[in-house]
Amino acid sequence: MINFDIQVNEEQLNDIEKKLGNLKSKAPIVLVRAINRAAAKARTETKREVANKYYISQENVLKTIRLTKASTANLSAQLTSKGGPIALSKFKVSPDRGVKWTGKKGKKKISPSVYKAGVEKSGGMKPLSGSPKAFIAGFSSGHSGVMTRISARRLPLKQLYGPAVPSMIKNDEVIERIQKEATETLEKRIDAEINNILQRG
Repeated sequence: MINFDIQVNEEQLNDIEKKLGNLKSKAPIVLVRAINRAAAKARTETKREVANKYYISQENVLKTIRLTKASTANLSAQLTSKGGPIALSKFKVSPDRGVKWTGKKGKKKISPSVYKAGVEKSGGMKPLSGSPKAFIAGFSSGHSGVMTRISARRLPLKQLYGPAVPSMIKNDEVIERIQKEATETLEKRIDAEINNILQRG
């Protein structure tokens, strides 16, 4: 699990109140709006940056993220990503098909000589070596997983997994980008909200 808080410090609050002047009582409104916009931006940036760096869809990243918005009673927003390891088949696997059966009554088995999988894009695709070798199997639920046998017997099978989304978010490059976008958005929105209130009076 990873938590990412978006809030302002006392110095920033004092600066906002100073700019608002006689309207400083509306500082919490400025903060709530700005913080929530920054949090939404951080959520978007999180799914985009993880998908840019890893062979994972933005949808699968977003599924793990919960956004707790700021309020006038709590001037802090929080992004929380929680989840376990993700099935390797959700990343990039080649070929992306299972064993084929052909011939009379489907008795002839055609299986790829080796499957390759990629998790982090910079690492490229790597062969899934080992014995028994890995293969793709489909399930009645519609899910296809990269599996391996745990012994010479046909069953049971073990599914292979990649990292969890929180672990991918903790990547230094990813977290740095998220923090940068959240900070810049927060600063811009604070100025915009202050101007909106001063214009309305």
